[in-house]
Amino acid sequence: MTRFRGQTTVAVLAGLVALAIPVAGNAQVDTGMASAKMAPADKKEDAGPWSATLAAGYAKTSGNSESSAANFKGQGRYDKDRWHHILGATAVGTSSAANRDEDSVTTAEAYWGGFQSQYDLTEAWYVFGSLDWYKDRFSAYEQQVYETAGVGWRILRGEAHFLDVEAGAGAKQAKLTGGGSQNEGIGVLRGVYTWQISENAAFVQKVTILSGSDNTYSETNSELKAGIIGNLSMVLGYTYKHNSDVEIDTSLTPARPFDKTDTFTTISLEYGF
Repeated sequence: MTRFRGQTTVAVLAGLVALAIPVAGNAQVDTGMASAKMAPADKKEDAGPWSATLAAGYAKTSGNSESSAANFKGQGRYDKDRWHHILGATAVGTSSAANRDEDSVTTAEAYWGGFQSQYDLTEAWYVFGSLDWYKDRFSAYEQQVYETAGVGWRILRGEAHFLDVEAGAGAKQAKLTGGGSQNEGIGVLRGVYTWQISENAAFVQKVTILSGSDNTYSETNSELKAGIIGNLSMVLGYTYKHNSDVEIDTSLTPARPFDKTDTFTTISLEYGF
């Protein structure tokens, strides 16, 4: 994390902020996770089949040091009878300068896009198929594509507590940053727990595990959401990511492996419609 020294540091936080703060110095920024698209939310009977959420923001510091961060997140879904279709995309970028006499350089640039279809077998059980694409300029993987299919179980449906799990299998195609490729079959396990704390507040915990013979990727995401006014909410999030096997980062001197674990924190304003 960059330390700022000097007499003046000006911070401007734009409206609809979705600020991602990488904790690890060389963090691999991952902008999305498949479990974010998992279980269709319980909707009011008079609501239409279409729904969406959008968040976008920008943050900047200036003075004795320069840095900026921008983030976009969007999700749209269609829920009709037994069918549920979810489309999502995110993008994040950060830049910073070592001191005020140097130009800013990009320190993070990552994108994610994903789609999932679900078909309800019963109120509790459903089948799914999903496709996820990741591109990260500063991770061990330049690009990753996951195709998965399986079964989901809505284990808990209460007034305040909701729990869903998914299990399945699929394939992964990855292009490594240092060259070469990684293609393998994978198993997938996802879970999402929601606690509706009050009418205007909720806590969501998501877990994703994608495991193959070459690498096991796991991610947890914690979010605390509080309604502000109307469809506008403030969301505080924390994400933990871990790769069991990583390549050597030859861009460093001396060369050493990429970090296996990355974390980042987000503060955002989210609008739903």
